[in-house]
Amino acid sequence: MSHHHRSSTKEKPSASRRNNSKGRIETSRTSIKKVNTGALGKQDRLNTLKQVRDAKKEELMNKKRFGTEWLEDDRPPPPKVVCIVAFHTQADTLSLKRKILTVCGKPAEEVEKLPPHVPASVSLPNWAQGPGLGRPRVVVLDPPRDVFGVLDAAKCADVVLCVVGPHASLEEPAFDALGYKMLTALKSQGLPVAFGAVHGSDSTMNTSGKKQAEAKKFVTRYFHSELGSETKLFQAQTDEEVKSLLRGVAAATPKELSWRSGRGYLLAQEAEYSATDGCLSLKGYVRGPGLRCRHLCHLTGHGDFVIDKISVLSDPCPPAAERAHASSASMASERQVDEIGSHELDMQRLQPYDPTMEEQTWPTVEELAAQSKDAASKPRRKGTTSGRIAAPGEGGADKGEDVDMVEEGGADAAEGGEDGMDDEEGSDEEDGAPSVAPSGVAGTEDAWDVSSNMTMDVPSSEAVAAEKRRRAVLLQRSQDELEFPDEFDTPLDIPARERFQRYRGLKSFRTSEWDPYEDLPVEYSRIWEFEAFASTAKASRQQYADECAELEGGGVTALYCSVRLKGVPASAFEQQTQGVPFVLSGLFDCEQKVSVVHGHISRIKDYTEAIKSKQQVVMHAGFRRISARPSFSEIPRKNSTSKKFKFMRFLHQEVTACASFYAPVIFPPCRLLMSIQDDGAAMPELVAAGNVVSVDPKQLMIKRIILTGYPFRTNKAKAVVRFMFFRPEDVRWFKPVELSTKKGLRGHIMESLGTHGYMKCRFSTQIKQDDTVCMNLYKRVYPKWHPPAWGGNANDGPEVA
Repeated sequence: MSHHHRSSTKEKPSASRRNNSKGRIETSRTSIKKVNTGALGKQDRLNTLKQVRDAKKEELMNKKRFGTEWLEDDRPPPPKVVCIVAFHTQADTLSLKRKILTVCGKPAEEVEKLPPHVPASVSLPNWAQGPGLGRPRVVVLDPPRDVFGVLDAAKCADVVLCVVGPHASLEEPAFDALGYKMLTALKSQGLPVAFGAVHGSDSTMNTSGKKQAEAKKFVTRYFHSELGSETKLFQAQTDEEVKSLLRGVAAATPKELSWRSGRGYLLAQEAEYSATDGCLSLKGYVRGPGLRCRHLCHLTGHGDFVIDKISVLSDPCPPAAERAHASSASMASERQVDEIGSHELDMQRLQPYDPTMEEQTWPTVEELAAQSKDAASKPRRKGTTSGRIAAPGEGGADKGEDVDMVEEGGADAAEGGEDGMDDEEGSDEEDGAPSVAPSGVAGTEDAWDVSSNMTMDVPSSEAVAAEKRRRAVLLQRSQDELEFPDEFDTPLDIPARERFQRYRGLKSFRTSEWDPYEDLPVEYSRIWEFEAFASTAKASRQQYADECAELEGGGVTALYCSVRLKGVPASAFEQQTQGVPFVLSGLFDCEQKVSVVHGHISRIKDYTEAIKSKQQVVMHAGFRRISARPSFSEIPRKNSTSKKFKFMRFLHQEVTACASFYAPVIFPPCRLLMSIQDDGAAMPELVAAGNVVSVDPKQLMIKRIILTGYPFRTNKAKAVVRFMFFRPEDVRWFKPVELSTKKGLRGHIMESLGTHGYMKCRFSTQIKQDDTVCMNLYKRVYPKWHPPAWGGNANDGPEVA
């Protein structure tokens, strides 16, 4: 049998049809201009639509990451703000800043004359261009080694360059004590994109190669333990190493900080103050949605002001496209785009004081009848009592029908019993030792603080010793509060019914009703309340963005502008820390109004001193820095119809508490940092951090006290209890309030025995002799009135503030 191969019918391409240069076969195919989706199948059409959606989503995300979501035209984005922070005394930020400017093409003579702590803008060379929407320009800033200065500079930073020294060991970390404090503060505020750089002066680099290798290992280990292994650490001693660092900075995608998104802000590269008309002119790149004259602005550390006018200036560091045509284009040196003119802004912080609002009247007979009818129509559990307030003359409290005790006596007696004898809420001076704690946040050269009203003298040794005793007492009280929470001793010289006349008993702290408008203080007649706070915040943000976009050309976002503020006192310009730039931010509608701000905070572990409620602190809320006296309270774990926050006398470690204080309205999301200036310290120290959660005057902050007694004689479920009260009248007064024991029993007072406050009680089961009988009493407390939070006088009351 013979086998043969079938001949192929395909003709081989001839050599003439081949491309002589590449050897490819020439074809007549053309590029596809458009996909005919109608001719595709269903699955292909779905995939095509999905790709289009993903491409649009990626484009929007890139614009949001690079801060250009507010730009509707082809305007280039503003320069990246690179904040160089020295975390060790060995680190030389000025030398690194000058080296960055030198490798970017700045003249060496100009760079050498550049003073420290002055922002400098430069365009990146071609070898350091960022991908996509990468910014070809940077503004390099080296703030001084100060916690507040670093925080202010980082508020506007896109990249934080963490500079450490070249030497480190087990005994000497790469971060010194101040460096750790600044790092903790930056993490608490919100750290943008971070890079590390090892750079020191020439003298610190003169070591042997073996020691440098060992030190490099320790520096890398310390750096990655604090900032994570994903954070890049560059050597930045030679020009080539600095170029690698700049490539990483240019290619980095900015991180979005939620607390500054949607708000216009400006980092001032130049500042000029006119004492004749009290105006402050700030020049810099506007970021975010922009700024408008019809909205108030906040100058970090100095207060709220009115924008007189906004002008667009010629860019000192134009992009490459503009730089090529800068010689031929005729650009005006200054172009005014917005002016306040005759438009009047709402500067009212407090509501007008009305003395008639203090009048309290009892409900009418018709209102009492309607309330009784509603209560009768609702089902009630067996054993529960009515929550109705007894009308004058009924004496419901003596009959034991109501759990809520009726407060009797005049207002003066109530205030005297409350403020004069409650050591938890009395004056700030404890045990006769006057406090020498400063009332301001500024400092002098000899490290002693200066208040806003007068200069403090250097305290004597007796004052320092008294201050140490006072702080020791506070620390001891804080420890006692942890061991015996809310326990209170009944006074011997004052009747308990007078001392605790403003307290009441509750059937259940979590579920019992409490009217939020009952017996409000005068301060609440001056502050503002929102009907729908979340909706108001959302509408204010959208209104701010829309009005900023109404300006000519779509707003001033990403433009180099001059913003003129009017009504700025000379002290604001003089008290600004040397080397720290001004930070200007826009305010939404209603953010100048005063209300009760609530934030959830936790203590910093490094701070070991006691933190007392209503103690004067410095609050950092986003771009704002204000003085406040917060009251702390426990956050309820379960929701209820009457949500209550239990008042805390001290802020303890490893506890997340709610801090409530009077301040201008702050719309969340917003970071909240709390600092305290210790006596003799050159700068305040960060003690707690958290977030602003709401602005709500109706939030109930309830203070609890526990009166304790001890069984004198026991017989099954009955017992004679002593040392809780010392007068039979007090026993009869508190008879409606329920009792409890530390071993879980519940009971009530049956009758008074004798004349020394003994009482017969019955409990739910057999009581033991070693048990402790408790009575929980509650009252509502309010934050401390503190006008300096919005620029007022600390001595002004709510009637004159």
